Amino acid sequence: MDYLEALSNPVTLIQVGGVLLILIVIFLETGFFLGLILPGGDYLVFTAGVLCGTSYLDIPFFLLLLLMITAAIAGDFAGYTKGRWLGPKLFNKPDAKYFKQSYLYKTSDFYKKYGVFAFIIGRFLPVVRTLIPMLAGASGIPWGKFSFLNITGAIVWIGTLMPLGYFFGKQFPDIMKYSVWFLIGFIVLASIPAVKVLIKRS
Repeated sequence: MDYLEALSNPVTLIQVGGVLLILIVIFLETGFFLGLILPGGDYLVFTAGVLCGTSYLDIPFFLLLLLMITAAIAGDFAGYTKGRWLGPKLFNKPDAKYFKQSYLYKTSDFYKKYGVFAFIIGRFLPVVRTLIPMLAGASGIPWGKFSFLNITGAIVWIGTLMPLGYFFGKQFPDIMKYSVWFLIGFIVLASIPAVKVLIKRS
């Protein structure tokens, strides 16, 4: 149990597995249902930037940035492809066990209404970040449009959090002593959309 708890900590994951593990986790979180149980992607990306800035990760900043963006893009392409393949099998029935047919229409309308901004916002939301690519593929959003949204979203997501972490790591070398507060902050921010929904329903 202690071992599993240690692996659930993004800082431990990065220090033990290095850059390769960062890329694997980002890929799995954005492309597979494992993203629902893996450590928070936002915190992982930010922490990777901090550790790069504090020299815990011996890799050039721009190389790490490019690799993480590539992993995020590849993960969403994997999720989209899975959605295109599984979509008809999952949604031929009026209601599936875990998804409903209405999700397809809502996702399609979501993209049509907000365009690129919908995909960028989704990148910063846990669970949504994992499900949107699969729902996009299942709802038949064209490959070219998805590719544009995928690449743009990955660049904005990684290109915001990773450099921010790097800046803090450079300016405050002892910042990882307070990593728990960053984790709490990300959890609070990620919970805002759900809180808004609950307030509206009440």
